[in-house]
Amino acid sequence: MALLYPWATKEYLLWEMSLGQIVLYHNLGIEMKYGKPTGDKKTLRGRSYAEVKAARDEARKQLQIDDQARSDAKKAEYRDKYGEV
Repeated sequence: MALLYPWATKEYLLWEMSLGQIVLYHNLGIEMKYGKPTGDKKTLRGRSYAEVKAARDEARKQLQIDDQARSDAKKAEYRDKYGEV
């Protein structure tokens, strides 16, 4: 936060500001630094619950496959090193 606002030290944020104020200043600083987001980015804002749930389930399905493949690779590595248990 001090990179955006020099006066925003850790102690000042902790003792003098509420969480809402910190989030507000952070959002304003990010917007000043990177500009406003453009409308061409796909988001789930304004979507129905069913669409959000479907997107969440799809993401979980994709992550589970990646996690399972990574886990299997790690197990195979240990299996080769230490033998079958």
